[in-house]
Amino acid sequence: MSTDHRDELAHATDPIQRVKLAILGNGVPMAHISFEYSANVENLVDMNAFSSHLRDAMRDSGIFPLGGIRVRGVRVDAHALANGDDQIGFIDMILRMGQGRDQATRESVVEIVYTAAETWLKPFIGDRPFALSLEVIEIEKTMSEKRFNNLHAFLSAGEANGG
Repeated sequence: MSTDHRDELAHATDPIQRVKLAILGNGVPMAHISFEYSANVENLVDMNAFSSHLRDAMRDSGIFPLGGIRVRGVRVDAHALANGDDQIGFIDMILRMGQGRDQATRESVVEIVYTAAETWLKPFIGDRPFALSLEVIEIEKTMSEKRFNNLHAFLSAGEANGG
């Protein structure tokens, strides 16, 4: 969320306008995290809770509109890692976000999301051999289509109705 947008949100007096600004953002597009994880990590980590934690970190950052946040994970059964030791686990995160954020904001996204994941995972992973990675990719507007998407309207209506 840009400083101008934060100022606009802070000074909005109409509750409906505040909700719309908070949910829809300032026109800055989505961010989706997809992550793959080795099957052996599933025994250690509640992946739904991990997904919720990443979503909350993205929401709380103020950088992404709520209706544009998606987090999804896929278990990977077939993999060959390092020396082949079955204990080695991984989570490989890819965050795709729409264009429009400056370099400093994009760097903040890397730090916020990686730190959120790392901090949350450490107690569960302990000292097992493990690799956590994050790559942030900016999506070119002309190469992305999202015509069939009513989530922003759904969220806006729910918030306006006290939901």
